[in-house]
Amino acid sequence: MQTVGIAKLPPGDLLHHKFGIVDRRTVILGSHNWTEAADRQNDETLLAIEHPTVAAHYDREYERLWANSSLGLPAKIGENVQKMQQNCRPSKAEASSFETSSFKTSSPETPTAKVNLNTATLQELEQLPGVGPKLAKRIVAARQNQSFQSLTDLDRVPGVGKEVLREIGDRVTW
Repeated sequence: MQTVGIAKLPPGDLLHHKFGIVDRRTVILGSHNWTEAADRQNDETLLAIEHPTVAAHYDREYERLWANSSLGLPAKIGENVQKMQQNCRPSKAEASSFETSSFKTSSPETPTAKVNLNTATLQELEQLPGVGPKLAKRIVAARQNQSFQSLTDLDRVPGVGKEVLREIGDRVTW
């Protein structure tokens, strides 16, 4: 998942918007909740509106919500993903390679896995040397426009200089 965001809302706003913009003319709205009760018991509504002006209003609303979003996986979800990954069993091929390889121990400060620039959370990016919260957000924003294919692709991110590239070059993948 490369583009995840949570809208920053004023206190008390529940963000109960449920709409989909089909094209520049059509918007689908409804009250459906993704629960068993909604599927089996509740009266739910669906409304399709075909009107370019109405669709434009919903498009602006979406853009406003997206512009005021906190991008990247929320820390709690990232922690849950990491816990689940630790519980995963290796495949037979991986298990046999573990048995035949020699392991080197590392200190907690030394990262053992490379950070994927296209999928990393903000928190994972911030663990890289020279990458703080602002630069991590810029990296996430840049990958939404175009995924990273090489280390030199980071040149398009404002704030990434030669020093940062040198420091993180052996710690990232794409």
